Amino acid sequence: MKLLNKFGYILLSVGMMASVAACSDDDKDSAPDIKLTASLTSFPEGVESFDESTHVLVVGNEGTINSAIKFGGGDLSKVSLNAVVADKTWCIAKCTPTRLALTVVKNNAELARENTIDISVSYAGQVIDTYQMKVLQQGVTKVEEPVEDKSKLAELKQFIISGQVSSKINSTIVQVTMPYGADLTSLTPIYEISEGATCFPGNMVDQDFSKPVIYSVTSADRSVVKQYIVSVSCQQPSSSGGDISDPTQDHNPNFQMFDEVYVGAGSMIFGQDNYGYTESGGQLSPAQNAHKCNLSAFYMGKYEVTQREFVDVMGYNPSVFQYDDQLPVHKVTLFEAMLYCNKLSERNGLTTVYTFSNEVWGTVGDHKELYQADVVANRNANGYRLPTRAEFEYAAKGGPNQDPYSYSGSNDHSEVAWNDETSLIKGVPTMRCVGLLMPNSLGLYDVTGNVEEYTGEWYESIYFNSDAEETDPWGPAAPLKTGEDKYMVYCHGGNYDSYPSSGRNTNHRLLNGNIKNDSSFPGGEIWFEKIGFRPVRYDK
Repeated sequence: MKLLNKFGYILLSVGMMASVAACSDDDKDSAPDIKLTASLTSFPEGVESFDESTHVLVVGNEGTINSAIKFGGGDLSKVSLNAVVADKTWCIAKCTPTRLALTVVKNNAELARENTIDISVSYAGQVIDTYQMKVLQQGVTKVEEPVEDKSKLAELKQFIISGQVSSKINSTIVQVTMPYGADLTSLTPIYEISEGATCFPGNMVDQDFSKPVIYSVTSADRSVVKQYIVSVSCQQPSSSGGDISDPTQDHNPNFQMFDEVYVGAGSMIFGQDNYGYTESGGQLSPAQNAHKCNLSAFYMGKYEVTQREFVDVMGYNPSVFQYDDQLPVHKVTLFEAMLYCNKLSERNGLTTVYTFSNEVWGTVGDHKELYQADVVANRNANGYRLPTRAEFEYAAKGGPNQDPYSYSGSNDHSEVAWNDETSLIKGVPTMRCVGLLMPNSLGLYDVTGNVEEYTGEWYESIYFNSDAEETDPWGPAAPLKTGEDKYMVYCHGGNYDSYPSSGRNTNHRLLNGNIKNDSSFPGGEIWFEKIGFRPVRYDK
């Protein structure tokens, strides 16, 4: 009996220990689910770009000190972040609870350089996730006089790897993005160099790009040698398109600021789609006085102006939705859009188009916004401006190609346009980052759906008064309306919350361009949450 009692005590003790252990395990907090992400919340001095898909940060040769990289990917309040830099001689990084504090010193050499920052996420002393970032820093760019003698040129003009997502040459840095999972240890690049020049390593020679590779280009007369550092990264897996759960996971890895496409000269039937219809405010009707229109060549923004670009030029962001700086800027007045064009022209040494008078400014937070003005446009200027409605329609149809599509780039709106059927996130129509769908034949994105877009043309009438042939029409030189409707302009394209037909190639809406809120729009719809713009400039 004593033996049985003793054995019973042992079982009871073991059971109690197991129970205590189980309770202890249950009482412990489980490790949070973290998939660390990083995004650039602003563009501080010295930072040129950050590709969230490949985790590549590009810094100018002067270096930078900033905390512009913000971490996400879960609840970071219970974890600790630690950064380890491969080469601490020129790059120092430290993690705060939500950001990366980064210092990159000046690069006095001509050759670009590369570094890696390994960031670990720890919980209860255990690493639960890691994130690796590449830092590419430009070398000193020599100020060179134009070279008349081609034998002295040593330039790498193109660098392409079969199957790549994108490739770009930025000074002495070449960035190539490959699809997710690509084997970087054996890739065969094809490059183009200056006439008569030579390059080492050779063209179409297999290379291991798991680490940076230096290419040296020597001019034909061997007097100049220029070195390029080639960095190849894989695109990270992401979700895009359809009904997704998190809009912050949508991002365009190929986006470049202020990118534009060339729209060649040609003609179109102005105001008529391929079926003989025109469309205004979502209503299709037989085209009235549609006519031939001849257009000169011009350049047009590849994407709708993003919040990143607007902040870079204007210094503030008026947008309602700001969860990603690749979103189109919105809630801008017509005059803010025109002012943006002027400032971009000045930055690029071009003649400004718009002259303002009788300006009315509003103060929002720490900045002022241009709500209203009288505007004179210089038709002969080569600077940036808003497109005419003829230019927008012409570009939407593919310019000189005049594509046979109902929408800009396709007959299937879901391929080219965010609207109330394609933009759903958790069942709610949602604005998306630029350039995630197919472009049209010119390479223009989101022309028939994401945000609607201003033209710079004052409203005259919904339909044409004449079917006479036109060349480069600009519309009235000044607004024809008075009072509340004085600044009525045409807008084009559909938006993320409109039904698909409102994004057709001939679409035009009317808007009072100085309304900053929804108070005086019929029905109370907040139009400025759905309207942006893209600039154009003449090819001269």
